Amino acid sequence: MMTLIIIGAGAAGLAAASRLVEKGFDPARITILEAENRIGGRILTVPHGSGLIEIGAQWVHGKEGNVVHPLAEAAGEIRTDIHTLESTGYADDVEMVYRDGRKITASQLKEFKEILQRIYADSRRELAQWKTSLGEYFEYKYGKHLDQGSFTTMDRATALDLLDWAHRAQNLEDGSDNWMETCGVGSLEYHECVGDYTTVWKRGYSALFDILMKNVPKRNNGLQLPLSDRIRLNSPVNLIRWNPDRPSCKVEVVCSDQIYNADMVLVTCSLGVLKDRADKLFTPLLPEKKRRAIEGIGFGTVDKIFLEFRKPWWNQQWGGVNFLTESSKATGDWVDKVMGFSTVRGQPNLLIGWISGPAARHFETRPEDEVLRKCSELLRNAVGSDFVYEEPTRLIRSLWHSNPHFCGSYSYRSTKSKDLDVWASDLAEPVCDSNGRIRLLFAGEATHDHCYSNVHAAVETGWREADRIIDLVKNSQCHAKL
Repeated sequence: MMTLIIIGAGAAGLAAASRLVEKGFDPARITILEAENRIGGRILTVPHGSGLIEIGAQWVHGKEGNVVHPLAEAAGEIRTDIHTLESTGYADDVEMVYRDGRKITASQLKEFKEILQRIYADSRRELAQWKTSLGEYFEYKYGKHLDQGSFTTMDRATALDLLDWAHRAQNLEDGSDNWMETCGVGSLEYHECVGDYTTVWKRGYSALFDILMKNVPKRNNGLQLPLSDRIRLNSPVNLIRWNPDRPSCKVEVVCSDQIYNADMVLVTCSLGVLKDRADKLFTPLLPEKKRRAIEGIGFGTVDKIFLEFRKPWWNQQWGGVNFLTESSKATGDWVDKVMGFSTVRGQPNLLIGWISGPAARHFETRPEDEVLRKCSELLRNAVGSDFVYEEPTRLIRSLWHSNPHFCGSYSYRSTKSKDLDVWASDLAEPVCDSNGRIRLLFAGEATHDHCYSNVHAAVETGWREADRIIDLVKNSQCHAKL
């Protein structure tokens, strides 16, 4: 009977494992290798005070077409009693403020949002014929509005400062370093699920794993039998020998302390990890088309910055602040790219900030005292005239790029993927050995055609590969269907 190794105990890996067991696959024939000392991957819910915070995945993005939403809803895990943005978006209670405290007026913000919404609406129709990047499209359209006098409440410099903020916000949403690297037509591949885009969990996103594993009550390392004993934590993979000499031989997966063998391996690690070391991880090298897909599809860094205060110095009407930067006053430091800070659901003493791209990668290397000091100075200068500001007492932050088990946050459709003509389907394509037997399968958010960067994409792709494996077992052969 066929054996399987799953690399990664995140949403894709555990969705695949649970689906296989539900469909009758013997759990004793599954081994799950997880590099971290925990399950969850880029879902990381941690206790804080009397509640919790999400270091990784934050929201259930929409309802219709989102496979995670009905799972959470059926389990009574959807939280609907409060709604705070907790992001860098355009909420009415989040102010736009220059770093010296000057504010964008309500009428200016309204005009900016209306023009931006018009550009977004046009983009769904026009990007299909657009030949270059998403950034070039937005700057072209925004420039036309500037030249046509669409901005009546502000001067050109202010409008351009707001465009810079929109650029940073788009980078954060996409996970890109620069919207000039995001493919214009490729961005149309992304499909939003209709419904509340910022739905949260009552017990945090990690409750998803209880649901997937039907884990009531909890036991052992966080999973209920029969799969909990099949997970090997602290087991980073060093090498995968995937093309054995004979069909009867196994794929060999080498960890530091043990060598595992199986008929097939399901790879669910992040695209960032594959970019970092696929050429060292797989022997022989992966097929050329697979390597081009790994190279071409974008993968970036988005980090969170939590500031904890002894008590709130803000009032209940204040939702947060977004930072504008005048180009002439930019320092070039990472702090220039902090998007803003907003209030946090269920955490009255916390504010959350966001940073992405090269600035996020640099921010991760800086000592905590520097980050705390610079973020506090930024916040104090922006809001000090409205409140009696108090210094934060603690910093909590994500370090997704620095962690070698992730090497970043999530994927996007880059201009390079268009240039190389590689897409999610190429990353998802199974790899066969020289005898025509499927040896490697791939799942994870980056392998989803339309919902990449999301947890529900990871779950769907885990199910997709589990179903593929079940079909292979039923057909009693492991040959690619060409």
